[in-house]
Amino acid sequence: MIRGSTDNIMDDVERAIDDGVNTFKVLSKDSRLVPGAGATEIELAKQVTTYGETCPGLEQYAIKKFAESLEAIPRSLAENAGVKATEVISRLYAAHQQGNKNIGFDIEGEGPATKDVVEVGIQDLYLTKYWAIKFATTAACTVLKVDQIIMAKQAGGPKPKENKGWDDDD
Repeated sequence: MIRGSTDNIMDDVERAIDDGVNTFKVLSKDSRLVPGAGATEIELAKQVTTYGETCPGLEQYAIKKFAESLEAIPRSLAENAGVKATEVISRLYAAHQQGNKNIGFDIEGEGPATKDVVEVGIQDLYLTKYWAIKFATTAACTVLKVDQIIMAKQAGGPKPKENKGWDDDD
């Protein structure tokens, strides 16, 4: 039973309880955790970019754009905190290039601050990250396939009428 002063508060409490129960269910199935606050996404982006640089031809551009799309989470965190996202992402990349894989965005810091998020206990569920990336990638591939099908098919519809001699100046 949930009680609250307004329907919105009751909905929020219900959503919080549902999230807590689902988190417990996931943790009881797979207790692996990954660094949060954008640290995992930046590390993945760094590694995918490194892989993309080894690929020849046009494939490397698609791989690098995929890596760039992984920056969406730290970018959103920074923008929602009122910090310049480009500064945060450049600091995260700099820290990860030095081998600090657990460095994420510090929302409590002044400006574009970063910190070791595992030390302070900011972690995300591995399965949540896994399925989020898998579903997002599948959705993007589906859109690309549909786009390729549309571009490959000839447009249907009736043939235009031929008006022979309609503009002759005889």
